[in-house]
Amino acid sequence: MQSYKGRFDPTRFEDLTVTVDFHCQSACRFCIVQEGMNFYKGVPFDVYERAVEDNRRTRRYRRITFTGGEVTLERKLFDYVTVASASQSFEHIRVQTNGRRLADRSYAKALIGAGVDELFVSLHGHDAATQDFISQRPGSFDEAMRGISNVVELGATLITNTVLTTLNQAHLADIVETVRPFRPARMEWWNYLPMEDYADERDLIAPMSTLAPRLRDALASCRRHGIDAAVKYVPRCLLGEHERTQDNTQADVVIVEEFYDKYPKFACLYEAKCEHGESCLGLHHAYITKHGWERDALTPHPRTTPWEEPEYGPWVGSEQSAGGHAPAIDQPRWAALVAGVDGETGAALTEIVVQRRACVYRFAHGASSVDIVLTARDGDAPALARSKSFNLHYRNARGDDHATLTKIVHAAARAIVARDPGNMMLDLRKGMVGPGSVRGRGSRREG
Repeated sequence: MQSYKGRFDPTRFEDLTVTVDFHCQSACRFCIVQEGMNFYKGVPFDVYERAVEDNRRTRRYRRITFTGGEVTLERKLFDYVTVASASQSFEHIRVQTNGRRLADRSYAKALIGAGVDELFVSLHGHDAATQDFISQRPGSFDEAMRGISNVVELGATLITNTVLTTLNQAHLADIVETVRPFRPARMEWWNYLPMEDYADERDLIAPMSTLAPRLRDALASCRRHGIDAAVKYVPRCLLGEHERTQDNTQADVVIVEEFYDKYPKFACLYEAKCEHGESCLGLHHAYITKHGWERDALTPHPRTTPWEEPEYGPWVGSEQSAGGHAPAIDQPRWAALVAGVDGETGAALTEIVVQRRACVYRFAHGASSVDIVLTARDGDAPALARSKSFNLHYRNARGDDHATLTKIVHAAARAIVARDPGNMMLDLRKGMVGPGSVRGRGSRREG
């Protein structure tokens, strides 16, 4: 079985991120979709409409986020936002942006008026010299700062994102000072992930010996000013007293399948020994190749429970704008499919995890347990049973009570086949595939 750290999977299944298209007016030196820019396509509008309609019926997602290259360059963004807003099925509508077009107050006002209530703005430098060098576009810092000001003045929620590299590691606390007058709901700090330059010929991967102390200073500054913070892809044990800011969760992203193939893999020497081994990814392989395993710097927290490889990823609820995670949605429409199975079999339904590609029911009886898994109906794929909408499987049968586990599987299958109305949607694809997901290389635009 491939380790959870060896693949990229979403873990915040109540947040949906939709890629609209891939163009950008900046050229950030660390861009993780650089090779996909002007090549990848976004989610087709009809596919997107079906997903929103499904959410209107099932309320499986709390938040929808629009991203891409620089999504505010896309004229059709307003069409996507309007559909989401009109459905009244999302608690939050977010746009991920470099903030430059938000400098136009009329544009920012129109976007917020259309229904966007959260702006996730990238800021990678504390001043124009740093940010403009990173983005390779003079004036980008000033535009982003005017955009941030407009977001706050127009009453939307501001969240900032800073990618941690050798180019800005010396000024992380200064970035906090730059942003704090605007009272952001949260500042996120994402360690640089090389998506193509695995040898780090650009020298962007900062060693933890210099990055971690500067990051801890920035987190201390956030704490002093009452700003919530989140850190991704930095080992938890290097965050010191700010270890609880680590949050490696990711929303369910619909993007070209090729993106997942390039996503970095992670590893840690102490994964099986550390209490946080299931949620702390450790170091990515490109970092280990360049800077080593950090054997002496990493300090595992002694485990209090046996290590067990997460098969589906460590599920967490939707993030809240001001920090933390919302309680899980109880998923009444999905729960109704297996209602009564617990009473019939004497088992307990301990959890329902609804992902974009699967629904997992976890049943337990004493020390024995089994997962009932639904995936999108596919007549050509093997399945234990099929309902109108789904292929049914079971997995992770644990314990010695085989008779009860068999009863659970049979009872759940009968209930789902009988109750499935035929219009419940799961997506077979991890991402978008085929010729329709990309543009011809000869038609790529520069910019």
